[in-house]
Amino acid sequence: MAKTPTRKVTKVARTGGGRTKRGQTSWFFPTLLTVVVVLGTFLIVFSRNQRQPDTSSPRVGADHWHSAIGFYFCDASTGQAAFAPSLADNGRDPLGIHSHGDGVVHTHPFSSTSAGRNAQLRHFFDALDVTVDENQVRLPGQDARRNGDDCGDQNGEVQVKVWDTRSPTDPGRLIEGSPGNLRLGNNQLITVAFVPDGADIPKPPSEAQLDNLSDVPGATTSVPSTVDPAATTTEPTTTTVTPTSAP
Repeated sequence: MAKTPTRKVTKVARTGGGRTKRGQTSWFFPTLLTVVVVLGTFLIVFSRNQRQPDTSSPRVGADHWHSAIGFYFCDASTGQAAFAPSLADNGRDPLGIHSHGDGVVHTHPFSSTSAGRNAQLRHFFDALDVTVDENQVRLPGQDARRNGDDCGDQNGEVQVKVWDTRSPTDPGRLIEGSPGNLRLGNNQLITVAFVPDGADIPKPPSEAQLDNLSDVPGATTSVPSTVDPAATTTEPTTTTVTPTSAP
């Protein structure tokens, strides 16, 4: 008489008909090893990036960046527009963002307040006692120009156009929101305009000054920060505003 394989049946039932624990492959150790390798790689990359300086924004005591800037306003009665004479900061530069009266924003931050992401155009406006926001623009000694004011037989409005590069193919872009929040870049071109909507906004004439800076290594002359703007600028060029379709 054949014996009933009671023990074998019971063992199979306990294991659910599959492999025994001894024969199973554990997933825990390979998973743990993978996690350790991935985490270690991430920490190495993160540590390396932390040691490398961020050159995408001006750093305190390390960078001296330059942007050309101009103020382009229409005449209330004729509608013709022209660039205003360049402004100097007259020594008002607590943060390291100023001008020498050369139509250039000189950015060399003195502290974290004006460095990195905080290197913004508003600091330049403060140093020159200029007011620029979405609704008005005012230069020292002049009345404010407000949205809706006359530009000949049209209404003017505050517009700020920026060219992030000096490439002839860079079409520029109009700033949305507060102009003071614009992050300053190196070799950037900025025109603060008060013209009718859709009018052509030219690049600042001080762009050429970026090739003739006095405060960069190798320069043989220096320009004091208290230069009289009237003594360092030529008569503004007058042009006629030709409205185009709004962008």
